[in-house]
Amino acid sequence: MRITCSKCFKNYQIKDELVYQIYRKKLLCTDCGQAIAIEPAILDDEALHSFSSGNSLKEAVVKNLKKLYPMPHILLKARNLITGKKSFKSLENLLNTDPALAGRVLKIANSAYYGMSGKVSSIQMAATVLGSDTLLQIITLVGHSKMLGRSLEGYGLSSGDSWKHSLAVAICARLVQGTIQHQHGDDAFFAGLMHDAGKIILDNYILERRGLFKRYTALTRVSMTTAEAKILEFTHADIGCELCLKWNLPPAMAQAIKYHHTPSASGNNQGAYILHIADHMAHTITDTQKKERPLPTEALKYLPITEIGMKDLMRKAEEALENLEEDTY
Repeated sequence: MRITCSKCFKNYQIKDELVYQIYRKKLLCTDCGQAIAIEPAILDDEALHSFSSGNSLKEAVVKNLKKLYPMPHILLKARNLITGKKSFKSLENLLNTDPALAGRVLKIANSAYYGMSGKVSSIQMAATVLGSDTLLQIITLVGHSKMLGRSLEGYGLSSGDSWKHSLAVAICARLVQGTIQHQHGDDAFFAGLMHDAGKIILDNYILERRGLFKRYTALTRVSMTTAEAKILEFTHADIGCELCLKWNLPPAMAQAIKYHHTPSASGNNQGAYILHIADHMAHTITDTQKKERPLPTEALKYLPITEIGMKDLMRKAEEALENLEEDTY
């Protein structure tokens, strides 16, 4: 990569493989002492300015959210029936209008994950035996599996990878919340399932800017989320938050999704810390290369969970994922 001093125009050639070591440091021209900006050369300013970014792009993305990504219709109705304390028979009648969906709900209800293998024969029975919260969790899985299971070419994720990670984070988040609050963790499960939904929405925008992202991440070795913030000036987590708000989900859940990479910026949103740990756990248990990952020390300090406790939850999550993945994908 070549950089040029803006004052004396001296050129410097830097090996690409060394850029990540120096791009955050202050570089001075050896001839005139002028500070040399290296980021414009990494970003390729000319290519960057050929695309929209910042608030104008974000507003355009958010404007189309509700039209392009409505909450699955039957899920919205099911949520309203359950939260409105309607009869389980009403819920069964609703789901039976879509036999394929009802069949998938029953298949998951009978999975080993819920401990009811072969015992649930109807939606009404599933609601009675498992409870309305668990049934809503199952309906949520079915309702969102198609959307969350898309392949994401811009992010380099296959449909199986994308769904497996979303499901793993949901399972891990439920376990973490259940440990610290002694409750089922259904809100955490849903937030975990949706934590990367913004990637689905941004994938085409990433694909359009593939050259910029490929160059920036290769030279700096930063995460894709950091590259989003630099190139788009917002991230998939910001857009995931906006989607939740468009769906009228609780603001605290939306904020948890927004800050799941940076929980300390969330204003003590417990859900953000739960998702942060769950994301780490999910990457660890699904990474076939077993790459070493920095511990989420900040979240472990905030939540009453030890490193040993987290590893124990990961073992439970891995088993749960094996039981549930095949039935939901």
